[in-house]
Amino acid sequence: MHRCRAVVGSFVVVLVVAITSQSPPAATEAGAARGTRRSAPAVLAAYRSPFDLALVGSRWIVTANATGDSVSLIDRAAGRAVDERPVGVRPTSVAAVGADALLVVASEAGDVVRLEVRGDRLVESGRLHVGFEPRGVAVSADGSVAFVTLALGERLVMFDPVSLALLETIEVGRLPRGVTVSPDGKTVAVACSAGAEIVVVDVAAHAVRSRHRFHGINLGDVRFSASGGTVFFAWTYDAGSHPSPGNIRRGWVTGSRLGRLDLGGTAGDQGAGDAAEAAAEGTLRGLTLDVSGQAVGDVAGLALVEGLAIVEGEGATADGAGPGRRILITAGGTHELIWLRDADAVGPDDARQSTDRPLPYTQISGSEVMDRGLAVDRGRFRRGELGGRPLGIRVAADARRAFVANYLLDAVQEVDLNTLEIVRTIEIDGGPGGGAAGDVALDPHAAALVRRGEAIFLDARRSLDQWYSCHTCHYEGGGNTVTMDTLNDGSSGTHKTVLPLYRLADTGPWTWHGWQTDLRASLEKSLVETMQGPAPSAEDVEAMAAYLSALEPPPNPFREATDAGSAEVTRGRDLFHSARAGCSDCHGGPLFTSDAVYDVGLGKPDDRYRGHSAPALAGVSRKTLFLHHGRAKSLEQVLTGLHSPERAAGLEPLSADEVRDLVAYLRTL
Repeated sequence: MHRCRAVVGSFVVVLVVAITSQSPPAATEAGAARGTRRSAPAVLAAYRSPFDLALVGSRWIVTANATGDSVSLIDRAAGRAVDERPVGVRPTSVAAVGADALLVVASEAGDVVRLEVRGDRLVESGRLHVGFEPRGVAVSADGSVAFVTLALGERLVMFDPVSLALLETIEVGRLPRGVTVSPDGKTVAVACSAGAEIVVVDVAAHAVRSRHRFHGINLGDVRFSASGGTVFFAWTYDAGSHPSPGNIRRGWVTGSRLGRLDLGGTAGDQGAGDAAEAAAEGTLRGLTLDVSGQAVGDVAGLALVEGLAIVEGEGATADGAGPGRRILITAGGTHELIWLRDADAVGPDDARQSTDRPLPYTQISGSEVMDRGLAVDRGRFRRGELGGRPLGIRVAADARRAFVANYLLDAVQEVDLNTLEIVRTIEIDGGPGGGAAGDVALDPHAAALVRRGEAIFLDARRSLDQWYSCHTCHYEGGGNTVTMDTLNDGSSGTHKTVLPLYRLADTGPWTWHGWQTDLRASLEKSLVETMQGPAPSAEDVEAMAAYLSALEPPPNPFREATDAGSAEVTRGRDLFHSARAGCSDCHGGPLFTSDAVYDVGLGKPDDRYRGHSAPALAGVSRKTLFLHHGRAKSLEQVLTGLHSPERAAGLEPLSADEVRDLVAYLRTL
């Protein structure tokens, strides 16, 4: 019998924070040294791919360019980029600090970078290395404190946005990404994608105040209302059914949602009739965004406009007139901007116009498709086509325009909030300063092919009624935090963990049972059967294969935090490759996998396919669920439970010391 598979997971370590040199040249070199490895295909460095943006003062827009590893400075009046500066691998979030400075997160470099606008140039004035994949950043309204989430560190870091001095670290939960600060600076809300929860943090106490769990995946932006009494957030609901046409159309597979968490704010912070329900802190509700026959895919960015009649002026219509809150949500999968109006007017229902009615929030996981009355009410719900992949969004001070970072268009779009029409598209290029992307000499044909494959991967319109994309399940090309039933084992009701797709051409055979041996046939089957979409062209399949074959596992921040030469890691490495544990019998090569299928005692008598393919262990520290059915929730559970050496290969059980050593090594893969 083959001895195989030590499937492992993530852990929490003590955060080590260091501030590099404050001089701009040294800081840039430090970031570059940590930023040589990237998860995105190298050829995508030819593109900027803006992921987020910030409005700095009244003149500037700054974009965080995810594949360009840079930030761009855009002159709003001129409508063009005037400067670009490298900041480190994969910027994902940016926040303004006053009228002439900003903080940008270089996620895969592990850095928060402070930049200042001097003239029409960006100058780096400091760099805070936090590690553990920082993801979101927010700054208090008075500019006194900043917050960054560590997606793989399970922590929220508080620091001074000017000096970058560390103030505090707070453990918040698994996969924290989005973060927002209340207007008074006393409360922070964090969106944690693993386990799907909004975590409320008391800033003065440096402690979690409350946790609010619901069912979902891929949490997007999170925002406080103007009074600080309500937290809004966008997320994808995971309904758990297999992808038949009927289940998809009913919203029983996935769905897009707007969530609201009422923390007991002022009466003006709730819609009509909401005050009594919101009186108790912690009321969670949701609003389904999917219209029957035309769903919304991959919600991401979120912005609020409150208490303003934004339709006044030349060209205005009455569609959105009146007081209330406007909620703007970008949907990257369906390439659009969602506009909602939530009235705060109070009065008898029969005395209200349609625009005076509050949005029909229900239970946090209720309502599979949008209420028809809302779906046809242009005074409360509209959709604007943007194309590409709209992500980060900010609203101008006059509340008449929104600016959207469009990842696939390499552009910022200015959108009229009355008509939802695109007023202007500002293409991002290097500007006079150049940047990381501008220095890359690449085959333009190869870059275009990979970019096309990425666009297909991110496109929810490739699915039935545009409910979900490949990215919805394989978040950013990796796995996910739930089990799903994709029918790929020939049965329904057999939910499995979602396998990462990094370097896909090198990890066959595919699926948990390893029965798919033709990569291109596998990709076509996924588009037609799992997504229930139209058959792709041969060129589409080739482009997807090129993109996924070039996709690398993200840099492992645990390796940086671990002494690779320590006695513990060395013992774990020796154990992994020894006959004592037998891990390398199945998990070999640079990705720690093999092309064989093994019977390790985890099958069921009625399984259509016998045995399981050995999953790649490179980057396995990112996982939150383990084994094909997800019943192991930690590395230790894998090695001492269902996949222990004695159960998988008939070997002697590992001692507690051996488990600790093996865990230490596997975290570095």
